[in-house]
Amino acid sequence: MKKIVFYISVCSLILFCGCYDDSPIESKPGESIDPVTNLQANIREGEEEDIVLNWDLPSDYPEDVIEPVSIHIQVKIDGRREGGDIVLDSAPETYTYSPYDESRNYSFTVKVLAIVETSEPYESDLRYSLGETVKL
Repeated sequence: MKKIVFYISVCSLILFCGCYDDSPIESKPGESIDPVTNLQANIREGEEEDIVLNWDLPSDYPEDVIEPVSIHIQVKIDGRREGGDIVLDSAPETYTYSPYDESRNYSFTVKVLAIVETSEPYESDLRYSLGETVKL
């Protein structure tokens, strides 16, 4: 009987600890980075159809951000992360994704990714903005 109570207690403890919701972006130390704005996706027709993403970068950044920033794009196809993650350096404001299949649903989440100056040895030097998403 003691073993059953013990296992139920351990399982309950694991369940309650796993339900803790703390956004990793908002819990990072330092000033947050503004997200991209005016995110748009257009289909460019031609020999092979492509998806062209355009966005505007934030006008200013916190003092500890080392510029130029990077852009992180998460691609989901039909709700799954089949498209992968793409990191673009040197503060770009456009990206072309191909190939495009009109029978599938695409979702692109664009985030600003910055390296920050930190003096703490156990503190990450990466900081993300919240993401903006566009769906096709």
